[in-house]
Amino acid sequence: MKNSSRRGMRLLSATAIVAAAAVLAGCSAGGAPSSSATPKPNLSRPANEIHIYALGDAAAAVEQAAADRFNKTSEVKVIVDKGSSAGVDYAANVRSSLGTSTAPDIFMSYGAAGIKPYISANALYPLDDFIAQDPKLKSSFLPSVFNEEVVDGKSYGVPMRGVGPVVLYYNKTVLDQAGLKPPTTYNDLLGQIDKLKSAGVTPIALGGADKWPTLMWYEYFYTREVGNADVSKALAGDSSIWGSDASKKALADIRGLVDSGAFGTNYQSVHYANDGSPKLLSSGKAAYELMGNWNYGTIAGDDPGFATTNLGWTTFPTVGGSNVDDLAGNLSNYYNVAADTRYPDTVAKFLAALYGDDFVKGELAIGNLPPTTSAGSLIDSTPGLTPSAQSFLQFQLGIITKAPSFQLSWDQSVSTASAAPMLNAMTSYFSGDSDEASFISAMQALKN
Repeated sequence: MKNSSRRGMRLLSATAIVAAAAVLAGCSAGGAPSSSATPKPNLSRPANEIHIYALGDAAAAVEQAAADRFNKTSEVKVIVDKGSSAGVDYAANVRSSLGTSTAPDIFMSYGAAGIKPYISANALYPLDDFIAQDPKLKSSFLPSVFNEEVVDGKSYGVPMRGVGPVVLYYNKTVLDQAGLKPPTTYNDLLGQIDKLKSAGVTPIALGGADKWPTLMWYEYFYTREVGNADVSKALAGDSSIWGSDASKKALADIRGLVDSGAFGTNYQSVHYANDGSPKLLSSGKAAYELMGNWNYGTIAGDDPGFATTNLGWTTFPTVGGSNVDDLAGNLSNYYNVAADTRYPDTVAKFLAALYGDDFVKGELAIGNLPPTTSAGSLIDSTPGLTPSAQSFLQFQLGIITKAPSFQLSWDQSVSTASAAPMLNAMTSYFSGDSDEASFISAMQALKN
């Protein structure tokens, strides 16, 4: 999933990474970092600079502010290079640059599955030495989030940005004019579709052209019908779960919602970015959108007045009586470090900013809830937060604290080779181009 657009680290090519590692080795020179498993610093990198490759969305401003603060006292400067706001493009750029003199020293990932090819290629810098020198690099973060990028006992990522639960956004004005309230059950939602269509709006905005927003509907229907524990087993290779009765019930739920006309007739040509699905919601052309927490910042950036007064949010409706508080979405984003960074000491010092109050407040100010132990206590003291933004953050904190389980986005849980086939199977079933049996067969064929 995005988080933002947080898609693409899963598309990493193992072949490309191995090649990158070879380049790393060929370019190495100078003194060795403390870990014997880490390549030597690449002295062809820019002198007196470390480069961060940031996802080019609204949250990049917070990372730039952190760099500006850091550079006031550091001889080695932090340069923030803003890339695409689309995760697939972002990941492709990281992949193509890794191992070269223009590769970022610090870049972003979404979880363990996405970085394993880098780890296998010895292209990531293990952060345990950093943590030994500064224990707060680990202890300041929620263990359940930090441990996602602990692989084979080594730490490779520091959480940054926010925890990303997927929630149901709505346009208060549209619902008021239709005489509706946010749904608490799936049947409530299904019962509103015809009323919203009669009112001349698309019931649910969906950036179907990007495929990954469609995934969120699968994640929640499976969370409710199958349960997060079994979903995790299925994504790990237990193919029997895809063919279970619970799985078929989830597929039937999806089929019923699509066939009701909930998503309109052209959702397959709508994108999330570039005035796509969020704009349909904020302009009153749609009533609902299911999206990650980053959507608040996207909407507030484009239309702060709407975010302040007319944007509403709630949890995904219950489906039956099971798993009603379970969540799906992204645990966090993570900063990773290139193994051949020229200035590891500077990198370590900069990473400490990620648990600092200034950075945490910066994330809170745009609606992100960082997975630090301090975030909850800083909401009320963060300057510039509107009552709406504070309410959204407290809402997130409440559902995250309450949730018995949190299902990591599927495309961040399966292998790189499986991500595209999985999305294709989902969009094909969603659009009606394939049936239940074809979807189940496709999911059972995913490679782990």
